[in-house]
Amino acid sequence: MNIDFGSNILSETIIIPVFEDRLDALPDVLQSFRALKLVSSIGTRHAVNWFYGRNDEHDFLIVGLGKTDGFNEAIIREAAGNAGRSIWQERRQSAVVSFEALIRGDLVKQLDTDLISGWVEGWKLGTYSFTKYKSKPGEKMATHLYLNVHETEDNHQAIQLGNIRAESVIWARELTNEPPNGLRPRMLAERVAERFAETQVQIKLYEGAGLDEQQFAGLTAVGRGSSHSPVFIELRYCTDASLPLTALIGKGITFDTGGISLKRDYDLSEMRMDMAGAAAVLGALDIIVNSGTAANVAVLIPVAENCPFYDALLPGETIRYANGLTVQVCNTDAEGRLILADALIHAHTIGASEAINVATLTNSVAHAFGSKIVAAFGDDAITAALKASGAPFGEKLWQMPLELEYESYLDSDYADISHISNVPGARVITPALFLHKFVDASLKWVHIDMNGAKSASSAKGEHAVGATGFGVRMLAAYLMDRAVLRMEETNK
Repeated sequence: MNIDFGSNILSETIIIPVFEDRLDALPDVLQSFRALKLVSSIGTRHAVNWFYGRNDEHDFLIVGLGKTDGFNEAIIREAAGNAGRSIWQERRQSAVVSFEALIRGDLVKQLDTDLISGWVEGWKLGTYSFTKYKSKPGEKMATHLYLNVHETEDNHQAIQLGNIRAESVIWARELTNEPPNGLRPRMLAERVAERFAETQVQIKLYEGAGLDEQQFAGLTAVGRGSSHSPVFIELRYCTDASLPLTALIGKGITFDTGGISLKRDYDLSEMRMDMAGAAAVLGALDIIVNSGTAANVAVLIPVAENCPFYDALLPGETIRYANGLTVQVCNTDAEGRLILADALIHAHTIGASEAINVATLTNSVAHAFGSKIVAAFGDDAITAALKASGAPFGEKLWQMPLELEYESYLDSDYADISHISNVPGARVITPALFLHKFVDASLKWVHIDMNGAKSASSAKGEHAVGATGFGVRMLAAYLMDRAVLRMEETNK
């Protein structure tokens, strides 16, 4: 798909985003349709309305932004996604998007570069689909999109940033959507190495004896139940050593059967997405690298399949971690926290000053928050910064209490701690408390449980059916904002 500047009078379709309470800002040619009140949904959020011209006249696609009150960048992304999908469904070869309705209504006096990059992102993400394994995936039109805005250097950069963000989210979606036979632990490591091969990213892979040398006891225990051996991926990217080292940690369970504590659901296909946390941190690094952002970041990903092979981890076993703690394993279907513990210890070992771990950890978080909000625990300042960084992309998080009174729920009769709660309730909080046991006191830490937000069941806005790529842009924006703050402090 090509994106250019210009009004291109030869385009088949003119796309006009508009607010439902400012339809008076529509172009004059469409006011007659408005007066007829033929369509009641014009301008409402997620609405797309076609007005077909006669003969060789332009067709118009009116894309709803909802009410002016509460408008934000995330809405422009979802509108672009809805528009792009509708254009492709109509098999249009070219279209021009006009922001005239916003400008005429004095809603946007000068179109912001954030809105331009947001439109590009939303368009590309909304038209994405995972068809790699379909024998007849269906042909998509190579639509040429024109943006009817001034061609300036700032706007060029906005389009470029929108493309970078979209491509990184798409990569994260591709990884998460892969079936288990398309993404074994070693295959994920190879995909990562290939992605960053021509960059400044330094890559270390720990396998076999290397896992034992690093005392990655949790990863080794979980991974031994599969014939596909586990691997620990460590990526380092440092272009500004004056920045504190941030560790981004992603849970990388490429398929989760539950292990010996076998899952009993009718369809377990979505368990291939239990590495969405890994995809999120990888996508974030991809944005940082391709945008040339100053950074000092380590990406740590423990990767394994959780399977009930002959040597699988058994309930009742104990694991001794590198920090000396012993853990009683009670249910092997709570494997994510066991491998994240290794990564949190390693984050301190390599000198990180802060760590953010992202994981599809509990079903309880989806029950509590649904698919639009994720739970965050830990450092107040980092959590607030992440919340602000994710807002423009519709990536919402809510801070939860790390309630220390619940630590007794993790008591064990014969190990230092149990890895799951021994009483009902607090099923989102107690996993966070478990992880907290492996966070060094000097390390600022945030745990994000994103299970409900990892996938979408229907195509809407910028989301396609399948993996969402949640967290990619939030984490990248957090690192980019930190780099800007450091630059401002240096220039004072």
